[in-house]
Amino acid sequence: MTFVHPMALWLLVPAGVLLAWRWLGGGRTGLRLPGHWRRVIDAAMRSFMAQRVKSDSRLPVAFWTSLWTLLVVGLAEPTLDSGAPAAYGNLAGRVLAVDLGAGEDVVEQRLLAYRILDASPETPTALVAASAESFDVVPLTTDRAQLDRYLQVLDAELMPVSGRAVGIAIVHSEQLLERAGVIVGQTVLLTGGLAPPADSAKAGAWLRALVVARPHPPGWETYAEHTGAQLVNGESLSEVLEALDDEVADVIRDADRSGDFPLGYWLVAVATVLWILFFRRLRSA
Repeated sequence: MTFVHPMALWLLVPAGVLLAWRWLGGGRTGLRLPGHWRRVIDAAMRSFMAQRVKSDSRLPVAFWTSLWTLLVVGLAEPTLDSGAPAAYGNLAGRVLAVDLGAGEDVVEQRLLAYRILDASPETPTALVAASAESFDVVPLTTDRAQLDRYLQVLDAELMPVSGRAVGIAIVHSEQLLERAGVIVGQTVLLTGGLAPPADSAKAGAWLRALVVARPHPPGWETYAEHTGAQLVNGESLSEVLEALDDEVADVIRDADRSGDFPLGYWLVAVATVLWILFFRRLRSA
């Protein structure tokens, strides 16, 4: 059993204090007859009559303690664990798309790619080369040697076509993720230079990031907003990694809880029934 809000269990402390007070006899020290009954009842009978009046007019402390415990545990939202977490074949994937038509120093683009690979070696990563058209270079893999081998030779002069089409590069990369059946995917475009005009690469379901030189050349903020992408540079590269990690953590957490049985609603329902029965008892009395 796990609790969604375990800190709420601290509210059980007052119930424990009340029970301890009751067991230590504190619940009896304040017993007295109401009104002026003590004047007409013999002293030897007062304690017995006070206890009888109390038991007839109020429910035991155990009832209130049980009711409070049910409500507090319900607020903590306990769940019965369903067992082992779900296993995924293609949970996460990242595509590094190198914009070779940006007119940027390809060495700097390689270094940024290396930094991403170094920081997340367990994340399957693919490599795409982009100019006026985009081409798959390396499919999704964790084989660092394979990725390094092709990163080292990427160059604009080796591209079969020249030019630049940033939107096509983004869409092409996301199609690669879709074909691979990835659940949580991210496209990272290593680019720079002047920002392209708005194109067809509008915000979609995949995570997107644009990595450009610092400071950002004019127009990139507008383009990032248009495409629904993070705009970062070499100094804020960790934000790209965290975005994918956070999304993966959310998917795993939701999947693990999908088969759990929540108990909180049932505990609150039981407390509500007890509360209603209490009022019925008062009415009957």
